[in-house]
Amino acid sequence: MTQEEINRRIANVKEQFPDVVFRYQELDNGSFVCIMRGGLMQDDPSDYMDNAVSVLVDHELHNEFIENYLDNPWVRIIIFDFNNINLT
Repeated sequence: MTQEEINRRIANVKEQFPDVVFRYQELDNGSFVCIMRGGLMQDDPSDYMDNAVSVLVDHELHNEFIENYLDNPWVRIIIFDFNNINLT
């Protein structure tokens, strides 16, 4: 994935889910970690964020992390190209 691609995907999410904010970082070899927060005023923030993640990932393989106790449905962490991260 490229910087331009991640920016395009974030723009697509913000068109449909304008309250979702992002922080992201390229790790290496085209892998990115994205932290998303949104749905703070939604009746069902879990469903809202599930849909926002779906727009972001656009059927691409990814890893998604949700807070362990599920008491924070507003934040999602997405990693693209997890297997390409150089850990040496």
